[in-house]
Amino acid sequence: MAPDRFRLVAAGACVGLALAAAPASATMYVCTTPAGKTITADRPPPECANVQIRELRDDGSVRRVIEPPATPEQLQARAERAQREQREKEAKRAKARQDFALLETYANEKDIEAARKAALASRQAMIDRSSKRLETFAAERRKLDDEKEFYVNRKLPDKLEHAIEANKSLVEAEQRLIAEMEADMGRINKRFDAEIERYRELVGAGARPLVRTSEGATR
Repeated sequence: MAPDRFRLVAAGACVGLALAAAPASATMYVCTTPAGKTITADRPPPECANVQIRELRDDGSVRRVIEPPATPEQLQARAERAQREQREKEAKRAKARQDFALLETYANEKDIEAARKAALASRQAMIDRSSKRLETFAAERRKLDDEKEFYVNRKLPDKLEHAIEANKSLVEAEQRLIAEMEADMGRINKRFDAEIERYRELVGAGARPLVRTSEGATR
């Protein structure tokens, strides 16, 4: 007989003998130490404090399994898993709220495109105003440059020098504003593209828009 099999049979025999010798109403606890020794006792053996312990009924069947205390690594893993599951639940709830808001806001894809157009129009209006101001600043700069020609190889008057620097700062500020608005328009388009795609998915799956008319009915 193979050594491992012999040990299993011997361990089973020991358990059987212990159960047979125990009172009919006794509860037995069986465990295997890290060294491979099987221990049977009428209470959880201290030697198996860090391993799994089986609680047996008087007929030898398993009533329950007592798991060993978790290690710090296991506790950390459990905490990380719980946090991950919580984040996933929160993400699902947030997604559900977004889907509901999408169906509650738009009756159809035309409404989404109209909202996109309105959002882009406000940014474009700011770009147009900045462009006009840049034209004004450019005209002012030409005048300042013309005046500057009178002082070739001479130090510029403080007033003229400050005016040139102020003009430069104003131009840079408007250019930054235009760049920011253009970037924002890119984000707006990306957001509305995603909303249209999700809207199509929801409607394709059978969802109905929840937009209400002034009479209270959905449309």
